[in-house]
Amino acid sequence: MKVCILSASPNKIGLTNSCVKICTDILEENNINVDWKVLNKYNIKRCEACGKRGWGICYDENRCRIDDDFNDLQSSLEEYNAYIIVSPVYFHEMSEVAKTFFDRLKRCQSFNVNSKITNKNVLFIACAGGSGSGTDNTLNSMKILAKFMKWNVVGSIGINLKNYEISKNTIEESTIKLML
Repeated sequence: MKVCILSASPNKIGLTNSCVKICTDILEENNINVDWKVLNKYNIKRCEACGKRGWGICYDENRCRIDDDFNDLQSSLEEYNAYIIVSPVYFHEMSEVAKTFFDRLKRCQSFNVNSKITNKNVLFIACAGGSGSGTDNTLNSMKILAKFMKWNVVGSIGINLKNYEISKNTIEESTIKLML
């Protein structure tokens, strides 16, 4: 089994990366191959809604015409059996880079009947520092993503500075569910 963790925080320390570390440790303890991809390290531009009625080659060819890192990153996701998506909460939403990437991924994969990215297990973690609010809205956005990607949500966890310590077990248990 191989799991991909997609995180969307530019910070090398903090709540988001602490949650990634918990997931990585559990997977490695269970001899699961894990790759961690930080979306902020990629050049991912916003969707241009090109072509007829806003659908370019994304609909027919399941790739994007924009010359950036998106197509390679999207292709790399095919090799994984499950995904863990960890995003900081910015203004009650996923981070900007997460929204940009997943908006384009939905356009390229939602209607792809031969997709090797859809129909897999996923764990969502929304990390709210600062005020600690906004995780519910962020997790709802992630669940909408799961609907279009036909992903099976094994966990949907809202984390903030107040509940982090008591939520570590929930993160560990949900990570284990990916392997079942």
